[in-house]
Amino acid sequence: MTHVPVLDRSARAELAKAARREEILAAARRVFAARGFRGTTIADIAEEAHIALGTIYLYFQSKAAVFAALSEQLYALIAAAIADVPAEVSLDDTVRRRVENVFAVCGHNRDLVRLVVLNTDPDSEVARRMQRASDAREQPMAAEIERAIGDGLIRHGDACMMSRLVTGLVSIVVYQAFVLSNGEDAEKYAEACADMITAYLRPQA
Repeated sequence: MTHVPVLDRSARAELAKAARREEILAAARRVFAARGFRGTTIADIAEEAHIALGTIYLYFQSKAAVFAALSEQLYALIAAAIADVPAEVSLDDTVRRRVENVFAVCGHNRDLVRLVVLNTDPDSEVARRMQRASDAREQPMAAEIERAIGDGLIRHGDACMMSRLVTGLVSIVVYQAFVLSNGEDAEKYAEACADMITAYLRPQA
């Protein structure tokens, strides 16, 4: 007889809480996409999620905190897409496959890209929180660039600055491809982006 492990009460409660949080984020994503950040209220999100208004405050302190969580969700997907490609392949293959993965994620989450890019107030606490998260995300890439420099695989330079430049270029191209061009010619944008990054990182003769 197969015994199915039984979760204790606290474990079930945590799973239920995590599921409810995801339901709130999914509802917020739909409302933000339809009305924009400024046109959305916490009450709108609660109505879309079919929960009481006060329930949202058990998970998020404010509408800005919901927005920040959605932003972190997008960047977590992007980080996973980048990490999915091993660095052992050639520079050209590594860059090209990582850029393609990022563009695939952005293509499947176009509403989230537009939300994060277009609705961020640079002076807000949300923007500062996103910047802190961005700084933390850059550290593994900078470390990888540092190792690649030491192995002679890419050009010499300041690894932190190079990481920021690569990340900034990808962000600009994603904006062009999915916000300004609404996903049209995304493959061409990805190819051009990969070419530019590879040309920049390639060791100097």
